[in-house]
Amino acid sequence: DSTVFRSDVHQSFYDYRIQVNHLWQKDGAGSSPLEHETGYRIFCFAEDDWHIEAENALANSINFVVPAAPNKASFADVKSFKSAVGTQTTLDDTPPSFTKLQIQDPTAYNTQIIVTFSLN
Repeated sequence: DSTVFRSDVHQSFYDYRIQVNHLWQKDGAGSSPLEHETGYRIFCFAEDDWHIEAENALANSINFVVPAAPNKASFADVKSFKSAVGTQTTLDDTPPSFTKLQIQDPTAYNTQIIVTFSLN
């Protein structure tokens, strides 16, 4: 499954957009598309990979100290973000279809044609 919901952020204080259009299965083996007109709660987690980049740098300063661990967003911050964003509801992007299409006798009037239709 090629579903990816991440963005490498290389610029501070810049908004990044991540399009969420699938849900990962719990086991991470696959994903499924979002349902139309359905509410979803969004969790957002961030991690600074400075720990990985610093350890694998080609050269380090003489004052370099290996960082203790990646700098991660706390679970409390993740829950606060979810509460602040609230439930996000997907749109119904299916094209409409006619449930009724009717035309009255076009010879009944000289100046108008009456068409009645209904959409789902």
